[in-house]
Amino acid sequence: MSHNDDTNDELEKPVSRGINRREFIKITVAGVGAVTATMALGGCGSDSQPAAPTSANFAVMSDLHYYDPTLGTKSADFLEYVAGDRKMIAESQELLNAAVADIMARKPDFVLVPGDLTKDGEKQNHQQVAAKLGELRSKGIKVYVIPGNHDIKNPASYQYPDNATKLKIPNIQPADFKSIYSDCGYGAALAQDPASLSYVAEPVPGLWVIAIDSCKYANNDNLPAPETGGAITDATLAWIKTQLAAAKQQGKTVIGMLHHGLWKHFSLQDTLFAEYLVDDWQTRSKTLSDAGLTVVFTGHFHANDVVRNDFTSSVLHDIETGSLVTAPSPYRFVQFDLVKQAMTIYTSRVSWTTNHLSDFVSFSQNFLYAGLAGDGSGNPGLVPQMLTPLLTAPPAYGGLGLDPTTAGQLVGQITPLISYAMMSHYYGDENGLANASCASQVVLKAPYPPYPLAAYASSAWGTALANPTDPANAYLITVVNGVWIDTAPPDNNVTITPNRAA
Repeated sequence: MSHNDDTNDELEKPVSRGINRREFIKITVAGVGAVTATMALGGCGSDSQPAAPTSANFAVMSDLHYYDPTLGTKSADFLEYVAGDRKMIAESQELLNAAVADIMARKPDFVLVPGDLTKDGEKQNHQQVAAKLGELRSKGIKVYVIPGNHDIKNPASYQYPDNATKLKIPNIQPADFKSIYSDCGYGAALAQDPASLSYVAEPVPGLWVIAIDSCKYANNDNLPAPETGGAITDATLAWIKTQLAAAKQQGKTVIGMLHHGLWKHFSLQDTLFAEYLVDDWQTRSKTLSDAGLTVVFTGHFHANDVVRNDFTSSVLHDIETGSLVTAPSPYRFVQFDLVKQAMTIYTSRVSWTTNHLSDFVSFSQNFLYAGLAGDGSGNPGLVPQMLTPLLTAPPAYGGLGLDPTTAGQLVGQITPLISYAMMSHYYGDENGLANASCASQVVLKAPYPPYPLAAYASSAWGTALANPTDPANAYLITVVNGVWIDTAPPDNNVTITPNRAA
């Protein structure tokens, strides 16, 4: 029995320029075979060198948010922590086990992990993640990591003993991160940035990975929670450009990896969720793309999304991979033809865990919806917390200027719709109400009518569209369309040419 989801026809149907799993495996096996045959031509005992590989096969899993369940999952403090979030922290160990097992079975050349390896930077959790990644390395699969905003100097590193208050436990410093993950990029790095935890690795001959540390953890010790936003400092930017110039001179193909988005993934992201992009993202992205970094693998927002931006002078692809601990728990497999410069991406999803053998999809969808919309037991949810200040803000600051009572009523009416739109974006290839599978097993609870979320979303959307000139409806339409109207290319299964303008 496999942990990955290959049966959801609606989510896995072939898309434009996309592939299905069978095609992906054929391509991968053919690529490996071609590389093996090419290397064999060099023979033994001759002076000739093996030809460089013509392809690279790798996996991407992001935002593991790993938490050792023996640190406690039943106390009131822990339940309060997870109630206001979209992350299945208590299930993180099972989810990582599932993804690693599937990746080991597929045997890619290497794995990229773009940050947020742990719940909140706990040293114990980092050590266990490193051990789990060691299982991949024991099978000959290289692993490359970069920190996320939760991973270093995190003031929220706690354990949660049953029937007791939470207790602070050790977190880690930047030097600890390099030490713990010395076998996951840092120990074999070709170059390391003296100003950050960025480095360069060459997982297969001819392909460089530039792992970029975009996190702001320097002042975390003085904060109640870690800094969410990200940046590429001037010093690190200069270092990256130096590495890109060296790669060009040596004829290397380059891909990048960082935690924060380098380009926005929906039209309102820089307005509603600016902290999920690097500071000055418009300038930074163009500078790096023009210098030769035309494809980056990112995480942070927990959505499975691919964006492409044409700067005219260059083209950038930001390939964001969703979180293992947020439905639909995706991870990616990539087959990169280094000769044709064609990158074929396939998305797999965890479909069961040891404690949710038959109901994981339903469990994870309902968990995500509760984290977004609230669970009806005092947890307000991420969407109401986002909407209330927006609706009450003066028009000059982008809001509607509603009084708190009116705003509260409107939030109650539209929260399911916006939560549905957000779930669609997390799943990828969102197309408004057509993507009902993103929440197919979510049923609304009081005070809403007890019927499927998709039906309620359709009703609320229809009401807004029926009177689009009403200021509140116009605002709602703008927000919802800004999230669930996807732009090319497809998000889950797609072939791109990252290092070519066309």
